[in-house]
This record gives sequence, structure tokens and C-alpha cells, in this order.
Amino acid sequence: MKKILIAAALLFTANVAMCQLFAVGVKGGLNSTKLKMKDVAETSIKNAQGQETGAKIMMEDAASDLGFHVGGFARINALVMFVQPEIYYTNMSSHIKINTTDGGVSKSETADVKNHRIDIPVIVGAKFGPARLGLGPVASFNLKSDTKVSDEMKEKIGGGLDNAKNTASFAMQVGAGLDILKKLTLDLRYEFGLSKLGNEINAGNNSFKTDQRANSFIASIGWMF
Repeated sequence: MKKILIAAALLFTANVAMCQLFAVGVKGGLNSTKLKMKDVAETSIKNAQGQETGAKIMMEDAASDLGFHVGGFARINALVMFVQPEIYYTNMSSHIKINTTDGGVSKSETADVKNHRIDIPVIVGAKFGPARLGLGPVASFNLKSDTKVSDEMKEKIGGGLDNAKNTASFAMQVGAGLDILKKLTLDLRYEFGLSKLGNEINAGNNSFKTDQRANSFIASIGWMF
């Protein structure tokens, strides 16, 4: 009986130690994203034959918008340091402003841009009691992009917009977190793009070279098992 109790105590101690060294969990939250549109100068709109129509178009970044993310994570603890790989689905929303000039008449419209992607951050940091500070790279794999504009604007620019040409992009996340009772986790991070979301925007018969980078504020809540 004594041996059984000792074995059970050792097993319990090992299990507690393992939980302190390694944990897995689920997480989700909101992200506020602004799509930065650099190097997009005013460009002539062309028809299906490649001829300039006399109309001009210019695109620029506009307001940020709220999206969401949901997924899971693992955490490896080593004294006061930790490594936290994560994977989650992200719905990223933002806006771009489209300005057109045709026959001396100027029009402006804000297009709603949505990107659906898989994000894989790897955060490395330090713990200060229940608080955490960390930073690390994140790889994003684009699944689908949607841009909504009015039918009038679609007709003017010759079709819909196609964003996020690259299948993958890279960014950096930096932020702080808080663990409550070693179960509930709260995180607030800032993500800034290191690589382009896309090299160009296609609008019907027109191609616009651009540098699209997404910067986001990310708030998450999670639960560790």
C-alpha cells in the first residue's frame, strides 16, 4: 500500500512538473487592421485592347476595420523564458480608397477588403510572475481575398480587384500577456508587416504595382489545458 501511495505521489508530481513545462490551449479574439498601400501613383485606365481610355485611377490606404481570429497554441516553459508556437485562422478586414477621374469628373469610393488566411506565429519571451512579454515572427498563408466595390466602380475600372497575390507573407508580433490562475490567458499584440501581401493589384485590364503591407492590433483570450 505504501509503495502504491509513493508511486501515485511521484506520478502526480511528474504530471504537475510536465504541466509547468508544457501546456496547450485554444485562443481567439479580435484584430484591427490597416492595409498600407505604398507606391500607387495615378495610372491610366486601359480597355480590353490595352488602349488608354483617358480615365485615371489612384488607390490609397483608408480606415482600419475589425476582424477576428481563432485557433490554438502550445507553450514550452524554461525557467523565466517561454516559447509559444501558435496557429489560427484570421479574417482580416480593411479598406482602400479608389479615386477615378474621367472626362474631368472625379469620383472617390472606399472599397472593403477582406483577407482569409492562416497565421503561424512563434513567440519567444520572458515571464514576470503572471505577466509575460514576448515577440516573434509570424508566417501568413493567404486562403482567399475579397474586395467589394459598387457596380459603377467595377464598370469604370473594368472588373473586380484581386489582392494578396503572394501565397505567403511574413510579419513580426510584439506584445504583452497575462496568465490568470495558470489557465486563462490574455494577450495584446501589435503586428507589423515585413513582406508584401501582394506585388500588384489587378483591376480588370489594368495592373497596378504596389507595396501592400498589413499592420494590426491583436487582442486575444485563451484557455490552457
